Amino acid sequence: MRLLPFLLLAVIAAPLCAKEELVTLPPRDAVQLTIYNSEDCTLVRETRTLSFKQGENRIQFSWANTLIDPTSVEFQAVDDKDGNIDVADTSYPAESHEMLIWTITAKRAASHKVQISYFTSGITWSAEYTGLVNSDESAADLTAYVTVHNHSGEDYENAQVRLVVGVIHLVEKIIYLAQPRTAGPYPPAPPAPSPQNDMKEMEKGELDDANEDGMHAKEIEKGALSEYYIYTVEGRETVPNSWAKRLKSFFVAAVPLKTVYRLEPAKFGPAFTKVLEFKNDEEHKLGKEPLPDGLIRLYKLQNGGMGYMGELWSKYIPKNEEVKINVGPDPEVTLKEKRMSFKKQDLSFENRWLAGWTTVEEFELEVKNFRNRNVEVEIHRTMQGDFDFDSGDNPQVENFNTKKFTFSLSAATARTLKFKVTTRFGSNVKQK
Repeated sequence: MRLLPFLLLAVIAAPLCAKEELVTLPPRDAVQLTIYNSEDCTLVRETRTLSFKQGENRIQFSWANTLIDPTSVEFQAVDDKDGNIDVADTSYPAESHEMLIWTITAKRAASHKVQISYFTSGITWSAEYTGLVNSDESAADLTAYVTVHNHSGEDYENAQVRLVVGVIHLVEKIIYLAQPRTAGPYPPAPPAPSPQNDMKEMEKGELDDANEDGMHAKEIEKGALSEYYIYTVEGRETVPNSWAKRLKSFFVAAVPLKTVYRLEPAKFGPAFTKVLEFKNDEEHKLGKEPLPDGLIRLYKLQNGGMGYMGELWSKYIPKNEEVKINVGPDPEVTLKEKRMSFKKQDLSFENRWLAGWTTVEEFELEVKNFRNRNVEVEIHRTMQGDFDFDSGDNPQVENFNTKKFTFSLSAATARTLKFKVTTRFGSNVKQK
């Protein structure tokens, strides 16, 4: 039985397996999916309009062939302001370990909008970004997409889709809670205080039937949980079981780019490479919310065509964080390194064995710009051990063992950098 509640009249005494006695509930009025990216966890809120008779009403809820967490299922009348209906009890029949029955008492016959909420496993999402870089590499049109994958066992028609960016911590995985725990006819234990309950409390509220403008970030108050953001995808989407659906999340035209030529072996390998940079901030027309993990691909528009430049698998990008995409070497900007001299000095011996020595190396770096515009250059030089670094080109101190040269290089010009590295070994190492 797919995820389908039924309304049973209290006077019916037939066993639960007598399907012909069941009255099918009307279709969902609305459904909302809040999909958490860091865990296999989705909060589902669905609303239906039910007609209750005066007295006792019984509602059966089944989760057969789905990945619903049975401990998380909740029933609530969202428009019962005068307290007409009350959930008298929840029972778990022996005939099935994949259903429950709510006994609902109504003071008078009336129709009410009710909300059924639960957590399910099997619905995930991923993000990707496409940037179309202009001919002079000064800006890119950035389009973001999300792909929702549904393997929960249930179809969700015309759903409002919300995507959560950030880290949550679950006491127990939803997919394990969805499995029967015992062979006996015992109901699942009531849910203990957990992050799942906190998540429901933080996101309380009726389903929003109004369309959202694009993809909007909302900061959530969450107590002890890690900070996360919720994005709402515009309109409604049908997400069938076993399907994946790609949705456009936002588009930003002319995001400013900075082109930097880098020698930074720790991040981009041993070669001189071109890196395109932008920031997730307002100056770059972004920065309203963090950007989720995803693949960023860059293409260049030139001479009426489009060519692939490079890509980066990026982790969660907080606000004001810089994004750097290595697009490979560029023959129009070159770097050559030469070791001009090497000598070993200050030798010391103990018992006729070499115990300490010092090396002195002199280097020369030549950067040539063959492009018809100015470029930015960064050269990161990392040394190991006890060393002194001397250069008349005034490098910055990046960290305890790395120096950084940064400069602008005019079109069709060259620049030479010189530096000396003195390294002490063995007993020559300075005592700290």
